[in-house]
Amino acid sequence: MRHSFGTEMVRAGVSLLAVMKLLGHLKPEMTMLYVEMSLLDLQREFNLARSQPRHLLPASPLPASIRSPQANLDSLIASLHLAQHVLEMFRRTLPDGPDRRLLDRLVNRLTKIASETRKLAQR
Repeated sequence: MRHSFGTEMVRAGVSLLAVMKLLGHLKPEMTMLYVEMSLLDLQREFNLARSQPRHLLPASPLPASIRSPQANLDSLIASLHLAQHVLEMFRRTLPDGPDRRLLDRLVNRLTKIASETRKLAQR
């Protein structure tokens, strides 16, 4: 069952690190004993990495509310969403350590602020 679970999780797109944690392993070598990777799995991962590089921001145009900010809740929510995205992309580039943990806390705070702001907009 553990072999099937690990293999299916990887094929479903779950990262190897996450599968390692789910299986309770401390070393990736142990996880690799449980996960079967086929040539098709490797090709899929390679093509995905080439088509959606994580280190680049998406090339989507900025919403009009950010290009010409207005003093309203919609602009504030759009700005918070953009700040969350940029902060998360930067956080992913950092190695584990105090700087990344600090950015984790900032991302959590910004998420709470955005959530509360959306509640205001629903009233």
